[in-house]
Amino acid sequence: MENNFKFSKIRWTIIFLLVLIGIGLCIELSLIFYKTNFLDVYVPSFCTVSELIDCDGVSKTTYSLSFGVPNSLWGLILYSVILMLLFVDRIQARFKNTIFDVFENPRSYIATLGLLSFAISMVLAFISIFKINKICVLCFCTYFVDLFIAFAAKGKGFFIDDIKTTIIDFIKGAKKYFVLFLVVLISFVSALVYLNSSLILSPKLKKEKEMREFFEAKTNKYAIKGNVLGNENASVIIDVYSDYNCPFCRVLNIMLHKIAREDKVLINDINFPLDTSCNNQIGTTLGGHENSCLYAKYVLAAKKQGKSWGVSNILFDYHPQSEEELIEYIKKAHLGIDINRFLSDVNSPKIAQELADDISKAATYNLNGTPAIVINGVFYMGGMPYDELVERVNLALKRENN
Repeated sequence: MENNFKFSKIRWTIIFLLVLIGIGLCIELSLIFYKTNFLDVYVPSFCTVSELIDCDGVSKTTYSLSFGVPNSLWGLILYSVILMLLFVDRIQARFKNTIFDVFENPRSYIATLGLLSFAISMVLAFISIFKINKICVLCFCTYFVDLFIAFAAKGKGFFIDDIKTTIIDFIKGAKKYFVLFLVVLISFVSALVYLNSSLILSPKLKKEKEMREFFEAKTNKYAIKGNVLGNENASVIIDVYSDYNCPFCRVLNIMLHKIAREDKVLINDINFPLDTSCNNQIGTTLGGHENSCLYAKYVLAAKKQGKSWGVSNILFDYHPQSEEELIEYIKKAHLGIDINRFLSDVNSPKIAQELADDISKAATYNLNGTPAIVINGVFYMGGMPYDELVERVNLALKRENN
């Protein structure tokens, strides 16, 4: 007759085989996670067969991690714990009067862990089907493995006794080894906080998270109002070619304001409106850029009063549809601009010539789009992740120091 808290040989064998299957699935899922999050080029997984059945697609999302740890690694931890519980009686026999003695009812613990992990799995399944709109077949296999483990280990009734036993034993063990429990708990929580904030186990998701700061920003929280962005004595000079109707220019603008706070660079804004009314280096005016030349003149006029970055940030953030609307934003921003002088300068021949000079500088690089940046003479076309921008600035700084 089987004790309610012990294993029969059949139960033990079934759970052991299920754990081995779970470990195999989690190893494969970990490999998929690694290649999709660490490698730029990879061969699609065998379980990536359509828009819906897409293991690779699921592993690229933030939902493939919990507290900064890939769900596949959580699975390996779960199955490792269950494996330890399967052999805990042998461990207890070898290491008597140690912490392993607190595991008095391993079958109940396994049943509870299986049920808990399956409940969490159902939440992940819901997210996968209704939010990501992709299904990872291997993930769903582990969900059923967890369920089968729970039922293979459960005692009489519907898990109630097993859950109660697990909770009571956990509290009893935590009290007996309180100091050790506290140290382990603090270390575990600290590790999760670090992993969740750093996303060190998923560099691609880390980049996406960093980029969201810039793409989703409603306004530029790093914005300055004057003409000088960065350190006037910096050895690294960044020339940025931009159009105030260019969405990627807006993102890059926020990045440049952020990196300028590190005091390593000086950033020069050079106008390159994608608007043929002032720019003959492009074939046609791109849709949505019809007033780009006028926007550029606004910034150059504001520069006369030491407020070029203040006005450029207004243009990037709000895209005023009329001169009157722009003036209202300038007043609300308390830039201290003499409006009459500002409007007079906008339409002056001198500003038109300064804009033409900016555009002609782009001819050196055969520029036909934005954004583009030049870091100490090295040209880069298009946007880039923030960490890549920092890396290129540091590289330029290293070259200068050498």
